[in-house]
Amino acid sequence: MATADHKRLGGLFLVGALVFLLVGGAVGAVLRTELAREGVDLDIQYGRLLSLHSTVATLLFLLPAWIGMASWLVPLQIGASRLAFPRLHAFALWLFLLGGTMLLAAYTLGRPAFDLAEGLPRPGPDQGANEATSLAIMGMVLVAVSTLLAAMDLAVTVLKLRTKGLTLVRLPMFTWSVLVTCLALLLATPVFLAGLVLLYLDRHFGGDLFLGDPAGNAVWRHTLWLFGRPEAFLVLLPGLGAACDIVATHTRRPLLGEGAARRAMVVFALISFTTWAAGPGVADALVLPTYSLLTALVVLPAAVVALVLLGTTVKGRPQLHVSLLFVSGFLILAGLGGLNAGVAAVVGVDGRAWTTGNLHIVGFGAPTMLLFAALYHWAPKMTGRHSSPKLGGAAFLGLFGGFALLGLGSYLLGYDGGPAHLQDYSFTAGATTFNPLALLGAVLAVLGLVAFALDFVRIAVLRRGEEADDDPYQGLTLEWATPSPPPPQNFETVPEVRSAQPLLDLRTPVESGSRG
Repeated sequence: MATADHKRLGGLFLVGALVFLLVGGAVGAVLRTELAREGVDLDIQYGRLLSLHSTVATLLFLLPAWIGMASWLVPLQIGASRLAFPRLHAFALWLFLLGGTMLLAAYTLGRPAFDLAEGLPRPGPDQGANEATSLAIMGMVLVAVSTLLAAMDLAVTVLKLRTKGLTLVRLPMFTWSVLVTCLALLLATPVFLAGLVLLYLDRHFGGDLFLGDPAGNAVWRHTLWLFGRPEAFLVLLPGLGAACDIVATHTRRPLLGEGAARRAMVVFALISFTTWAAGPGVADALVLPTYSLLTALVVLPAAVVALVLLGTTVKGRPQLHVSLLFVSGFLILAGLGGLNAGVAAVVGVDGRAWTTGNLHIVGFGAPTMLLFAALYHWAPKMTGRHSSPKLGGAAFLGLFGGFALLGLGSYLLGYDGGPAHLQDYSFTAGATTFNPLALLGAVLAVLGLVAFALDFVRIAVLRRGEEADDDPYQGLTLEWATPSPPPPQNFETVPEVRSAQPLLDLRTPVESGSRG
């Protein structure tokens, strides 16, 4: 409870985020079961569970999980023994856990009188503030403040605690992506907090900041709407950085086009702010989250990073590892989303179910694959044990197959003209075929999460499995110069840094002078 060790804080962030993912995923599986067959009635409050699924699985999982991963890893990658403000970071952790619990508790009282995924807040039964709405607002305030404090601490840690010789252009790609993400969050999160304050005033004092039309719709879009904030894109940015480090490590060579990848991440963060320039039709946009020409431009820097990954893999000799499977899964899901976006533009899709498929593939599935790639890649360093190839493979097949089938079922239903977010699709011709496909995807995704949980409980809690060496991959960056798992102080001595690959320099001292 009182720890300020960045490794324990990061681990608790990750555990909390993964627990919230399990809750959101289980709710999603229940919703898909309801839709699987005509006449199936689970006696559920479909609207409340749908709101819970969309809000919790996004707000409480990806971004907090990346904060946890960064909290654990960034000090090791920059040769530091701690975070810049460890007690403040601990405070951010407990704010996140408390705020997330309050948000879940709000849905046990009733459906909050708004939905982050809707274009406008939904009026409550008494047009005012009910208990569920008040509790949900306060929970989101705590989560937002937690994000702000953690982002500030991580940014200061990278800027002020780097070891000698580790300049900004020599930062490991994951740490570079975390720095860029945190600086963007420091600009974006206060706007979200301001929107929550406005919503609170509306609900408690009879304001019309959101319910007014069209001004209220604009305010909601630019402050609170789930896909109208930069965070909708920023959850992918740390994953791109992690993928770069993973590919470089397992190909045992520096990235091909590393400078281009660094610049692309900065451009990615800048483009994410174009969400605030969305027009009045954004709530009805089909291709979420890239719903306009400006937001669609985010594909370009992401494609640059993808090309860097592919080029490095082709030029190197990759050693097969489950983390590379997850990176490959990300590239395939992202490609599938891009392909369907092109097809939808050509055939003219009217069914809103298509949007649900695109969100599961592009907005949630692809970034999640990168998070699990990072967890499996750094698992030996985090736990001192190697993960199970069989359970890791099962987790990959479950999560990748689950997201692919979830998206495919909704894509096909959308091409068939099906609407979205209905409790019964009995009037839609293709629903009896495509909804069971999506249900199978949901079940596979849950099974993938179970396989992952079993694997990490086995190595992290039960301490079973093959023991890991300090540097099991012949890594390139500083975290592989520490014991596995690292001691409280992280380093006995920090290796000299003369390039972006200091451990490669130690193994090949003759060549080190030729690398900047």
